[in-house]
Amino acid sequence: MLLGVVLHAAMSFVPFPWPVRDTERSDVLLLLIGAVHGFRMPLFFLLSGYFTMLVYSRRGLVSLLEQRFMRIVLPLFFATITIVPLDKVIEGYALGTNRAEPSLAVMRSGNEAAVRRALVSPGGAHRKDAFWGLTPLAWATMLGDPAIVAAVLDAGGDPNERDGSGNTLLHHAAYFGRDAAAKLLVERGADPGAVNVVGRMPVAMKSLPADLVSEFAPLTGMHPVGVDEVLAGRERLRAVLPTGPNPQGTLGGPLDRATLAWSDVLSAEWLRPRVGSVSLHLVQTNIFHHLWFLWFLCWLVAAFAILAIAGLLPTGRSRGWLVAASCVPQLVMGMSMAAGYGPDTSFGILPRPHLLFFYACFFFFGIATFAAEGLDTLLGRHWKLLLPTAIALLVAGIATMNDRLLAVVLQPSYAWAMSLGLIGLFSRFCAKPSPVVSWLADASYWMYLVHPPLVMVAQMAVRPWGMPAELKCLVVVAMVTPVLLLSYSYGVRFTAIGRLLNGPRDVSAAPVVSSVCQAGRGCSADGE
Repeated sequence: MLLGVVLHAAMSFVPFPWPVRDTERSDVLLLLIGAVHGFRMPLFFLLSGYFTMLVYSRRGLVSLLEQRFMRIVLPLFFATITIVPLDKVIEGYALGTNRAEPSLAVMRSGNEAAVRRALVSPGGAHRKDAFWGLTPLAWATMLGDPAIVAAVLDAGGDPNERDGSGNTLLHHAAYFGRDAAAKLLVERGADPGAVNVVGRMPVAMKSLPADLVSEFAPLTGMHPVGVDEVLAGRERLRAVLPTGPNPQGTLGGPLDRATLAWSDVLSAEWLRPRVGSVSLHLVQTNIFHHLWFLWFLCWLVAAFAILAIAGLLPTGRSRGWLVAASCVPQLVMGMSMAAGYGPDTSFGILPRPHLLFFYACFFFFGIATFAAEGLDTLLGRHWKLLLPTAIALLVAGIATMNDRLLAVVLQPSYAWAMSLGLIGLFSRFCAKPSPVVSWLADASYWMYLVHPPLVMVAQMAVRPWGMPAELKCLVVVAMVTPVLLLSYSYGVRFTAIGRLLNGPRDVSAAPVVSSVCQAGRGCSADGE
């Protein structure tokens, strides 16, 4: 949970959609985000499964469901109607404070004459912005005004330029549904059959979720774009962009074809109920924001209950198959413009099935581990081997993430090695009861639920400071963490909210919870 605070603190310093964009950029923080994202949620679900089985074995199914309703369902509901709307308010304010570089501001103005004047200087048409690393022609294409695109082309812009993932301007045009810009680019020599690093042609972008395009556009410095606008533009682009050798528009092999076909299924319009002008895609519309993992946990606990009633819970005697099974959903990971590291994301009312299956492998591995070994588990006992192996897998996985077949093996392997290695490491060095650790574990749930607004405010505060991005990120964490800890200690811990999140806590004495969950009490026995 606390790593989630670190991840979001780093987001304003990397080229990823986020409300606050800093003037400094860091590839080190980008690597940190990939490393943490690759194992954090798998580890969470593994531990959740372990403690779910613990509570079930001690208290039975009814008590388990009551406890999970109190600890997960209710916090999810109340946070969704309070914290998430507050996130959106702070996000809107943050977007209004972002100041684009002068060259980008000119592109966004829509003033063709001003654009032409700005590009008169030598190399002006090829000069990339400092944060996103995109040329004026890339921005003009994504913004979609053909007059601005023509102005940049006239100034010497290359209609076949590529970004770091090999995406051409036509890839960006197809992704955002900018059909007018795409038609002009093709007329001026852009290759509609060019492929990116994973073999996708521009037409393949039509399979990617339009809802995320609509949500992320303002977060990347663009004007807002509606879902229907994206879909309509993509439909018109069918007459402009060839599909190539297959309907999915990819030369990336059968795995990429399967990924794009599966993305098409999950983006189907029959999954979008409409009431007048209002629509909500059941899979793709962002409902839960940073709380999505709690929604996933609701589904997994429901699956656990069904298996318990049917007498089909895993015994743990042969749980190794779950490790291999986690590679199966990796076959269709990668529902973005090109390759990426770590699991996909899912924020909708209906979880993406492949992602739910991926996390279910870790959840039920935890269940099987407790069923087989109980509190005397030796999980992670080979941590001295696992952690160096995890680092090697991370390096290899990032270096080869454009190779879909290797990603199927390397990325889940990193998640398992890192998760088990960290469990072993902490079992070795943090096995003794500690009131401080127990208190921090309790606080972490509250801290994660409420941290995004504070993180964005802190990011806006440090943005004018002249210091490296890595140091700014540390300052953001240092600013936010004490506020969150104090709010938990004095405003949450012994209140109804604290009882809802962690169960009752004794005001007279700090709880000491051992690694063996003494007497079924404390945060460990509560299971989160």
